[in-house]
Amino acid sequence: MQAPVVETEELNNLFFELTNKCCNLKCTHCYIKRNPFKKEKDFLSLDKIKQSLIMAKKENLKSVYLTGGEPMMHPDFNTILRMCLKISNTTILTNGTFINDKKARFLRKIDDESDFETIYRISFEHFDEQKNDLIRGRGSFRKALFAVQNLYKYDFNPIISITDYYKEPREKMFEGFYELCKKFNFEIGQINLKITPYFNSDPNTFRQLETFEFDSNKLDCKNSRIISSKGVFSCPILCNDFRARSGYSVEGCSKKIYLDTEKCYTCVMHKTKAFANDWM
Repeated sequence: MQAPVVETEELNNLFFELTNKCCNLKCTHCYIKRNPFKKEKDFLSLDKIKQSLIMAKKENLKSVYLTGGEPMMHPDFNTILRMCLKISNTTILTNGTFINDKKARFLRKIDDESDFETIYRISFEHFDEQKNDLIRGRGSFRKALFAVQNLYKYDFNPIISITDYYKEPREKMFEGFYELCKKFNFEIGQINLKITPYFNSDPNTFRQLETFEFDSNKLDCKNSRIISSKGVFSCPILCNDFRARSGYSVEGCSKKIYLDTEKCYTCVMHKTKAFANDWM
């Protein structure tokens, strides 16, 4: 059996996994496996980020993404954000627990120093606090909502990022978050809601891709790569998975991607980019 192939024509979206297992939440559905009894600190080096950004300047880069783990736990997060904003719009995928009023005000200052835009995607599971905290932990809902409120206060346009764990209709999720945000005068639009699929872990599902027709332009791996301490990978959900390794650096990494994992099937069925911003 031959796995479907995706050819990368140009690099538009560059993700950085600032920290792999270092996170202050323990979401039950997280794809990152870690020791729950151990505090693990694993940070991507500034040198690797700087070198990757220099190489990416040669590409048709449209956006940089900072992810993790929890990216804001990186000790040099502010420096990294400034570095990224020198060359591109930058999106931070965060649980929002570190964004209080003071932090949001400081982030506004960093944004004002650049000609590019900073976009914050705050992670939720549901607009219902109990459903959200069942997955992400007690108190996470209120902290995330507080982050959205603080960012809006300082003129950011935050995106609510949901993992489709509960399989709720998009219209229902939008209406629920619209009512929540309206309480502090933030009237969200469709652009403020990003739904990421809940990835299938069945190892046999990828075999269905052999005869399945799909649009490769709807897949992140078509024009995205993610940098971690272990190299370059084709997809954020497959970061540090040897099957998705594209090389050691942005320059010279493989342009050919094989859709040969169970998670590839979920991406294909999602029918839109799972990780990059929908308008990028």
